[in-house]
Amino acid sequence: MRIKKGIFAVLLSAACIVMFTGCSFDTAEINQIAIVAGIAIDKGDDDYAVTVQILNPSAIAGETQTLPVYSIKTNGMSIHDAFNKLDQITTSALSLSHLNAIVINEEFAKDGIAPVLNFALRRFDIRPDISIVIAKDSSANDILNIVTALDMIPASQINVLAMVQRHTGRLTSSNLYETVDLVNTTSSNVVLNAVSIHREEEHIDEDVAQKDGSIGKTSNNGSTVENALDIAEPVQLRIEHLAAFQGDKLAGFITDAEAQLYNMIMGKQKRYTIVTEIEKNYYSSLGVASVKSKISTDLENNEATIKMTLTGLILENTYPIDLSTRDNLAIMSEYYKKQFEKDMNDFIKKTQTEFKSDIFGIGGKAHNHENKIWIEKEGYWAEIFPELTINLEVEVKVDTEGAIGNVTL
Repeated sequence: MRIKKGIFAVLLSAACIVMFTGCSFDTAEINQIAIVAGIAIDKGDDDYAVTVQILNPSAIAGETQTLPVYSIKTNGMSIHDAFNKLDQITTSALSLSHLNAIVINEEFAKDGIAPVLNFALRRFDIRPDISIVIAKDSSANDILNIVTALDMIPASQINVLAMVQRHTGRLTSSNLYETVDLVNTTSSNVVLNAVSIHREEEHIDEDVAQKDGSIGKTSNNGSTVENALDIAEPVQLRIEHLAAFQGDKLAGFITDAEAQLYNMIMGKQKRYTIVTEIEKNYYSSLGVASVKSKISTDLENNEATIKMTLTGLILENTYPIDLSTRDNLAIMSEYYKKQFEKDMNDFIKKTQTEFKSDIFGIGGKAHNHENKIWIEKEGYWAEIFPELTINLEVEVKVDTEGAIGNVTL
């Protein structure tokens, strides 16, 4: 087995740190350094559980048949206390200079992620470009222990998933410093990626299942190499939600479809598909290829306006209408507009009533354009935003009816 280029670079960098910086890890040799790829932080009733995932150079180089990573876990009164206790488990010096991700469990996030940010900022060896993600419906420790063919290093999977799915407009991106800034500002709230574990139901002989009660259950917990070798990968990591915050506290989750709407408002997504039912049993889809979004505020009247212009082409259509005329394309535009306005208004309402969180940065726009009024209302923005009247103005342009024109099947 060849050494992966990325992992080889990590090991080489660690070696250089040891050779050229006399103060790094005191006088530790390369084989005495444990390179941490990921950290999972779970909060119990009275303590914190910290799991670190460490690269296994021998396995990466193909010298052994073990996994390329291993994990160690401890508990402590604080994150730093638990992290320090890891020294009692390993004789190697933990290096965080190549940390990929910090995973925080959902319950911890509801109480506030400030302790995690505090810990990360005070560590001089943690880079600002790490991913901070929320573990949805499972512990952070479990998330960090899922092995798949996508990447045999679980902590790296999160970055790979984010990189692949970012093109769909369903994910967001905030580094450590950006996250801290958004947590500490009143004019906007942070949104982070949420990772969950997906398990396929195992096909079990019914006679056996009735005896041991194992229907729908799988013995594969995803932490062994067998999961990666299974062509169907019974256990997978997925990023299907975003986590919306109010300050440093988790306010709720944004669904896969809502994530695209969020990114369109934020100007981070240019592609979207509007699927609408026209009358009964007729459907049509518009592939949006261009989005322009602008937020303006009128704090004197407690109002904000989101203007959006969408341009796209018809991807499918079962509605019997002549698409070769401008008038009929205008009719179709109205159908798409009506559907998009409904979806977007429902999402905006959710942010105001359920999250009560200004994830769109409307307060930031007011800060820039209505500074005097903003200064008066800044301290009450968390109470004002849920009651704010948000007007949505949408224009949908059908650029083309598609390559097959009027054909309906």
